[in-house]
Amino acid sequence: MTETQLSQQLGLTRAAVGYHLHILIDAELINIDKVEAEKHGILQKFYTSIAGLIIIDPDSIPKDVQRYFIRIQIEHLRGMFSVFQLYHHVSEVSSGTLEKLALAMLKQLKIVGQKHLKDTARGDAESLRVKIYAEALANLTKQEECRNLFQE
Repeated sequence: MTETQLSQQLGLTRAAVGYHLHILIDAELINIDKVEAEKHGILQKFYTSIAGLIIIDPDSIPKDVQRYFIRIQIEHLRGMFSVFQLYHHVSEVSSGTLEKLALAMLKQLKIVGQKHLKDTARGDAESLRVKIYAEALANLTKQEECRNLFQE
């Protein structure tokens, strides 16, 4: 993605995104994948992740940044609850509950991700991502707050 695409998707200014892109490049977490010239001669840099998988520690990031990761998890959870509503007659889930579950999911992803740190050499990143997410989701569904959603 380009700096402009990232700023639009995240709802941040290009300056803020550019600042953080430089930090990520210096930390060797991303690199410039390609550079293309637009019609007007402006160069567009396309950034890509170096790591196959990056897991965010929700306790180590500022609260205003944490909300972006919570928003992503909420979208994942909404999809999950849509399936559960079809098969298990789950009632609507409030946005407050979804936020709490999304934060709990981020914490589970951190825990499970740490457990699988050495697994990156044994398989492809997508398989590892699915494995970690599935295990974190299984752990989340064992938590009381999540279980209460499925009780009638």
